[in-house]
Amino acid sequence: MLALFILAAAPAATPAPPAPLPIESEARSVVEWQLRAPSRSEDDVRLEAPEAEAIYRRYLGSIGKMLEKPDSSGGSNAR
Repeated sequence: MLALFILAAAPAATPAPPAPLPIESEARSVVEWQLRAPSRSEDDVRLEAPEAEAIYRRYLGSIGKMLEKPDSSGGSNAR
C-alpha cells in the first residue's frame, strides 16, 4: 500500500518539447547578406559626432521595446 502512494506521488516523466525549427526571416537574410558583404575601409566608416550620438541614443532607447508587427498589407512599418 505504501508503495502505491509513493508511485502515485512521483511526477510522471514527460518528454521535453521539441526544439523550435529555425525560421527563415527578413532579419536572417539581412544578417547573411551583411556577412557576405566585403569589409568596409576606414574611409567608408565616417560619422559626424551628432550622427553617432543620435544613433547611440536611438539604440539605447530601443532596448526592451517590442517591435511592431507588420501590417496585414505586407508593407513595412519602417519610419
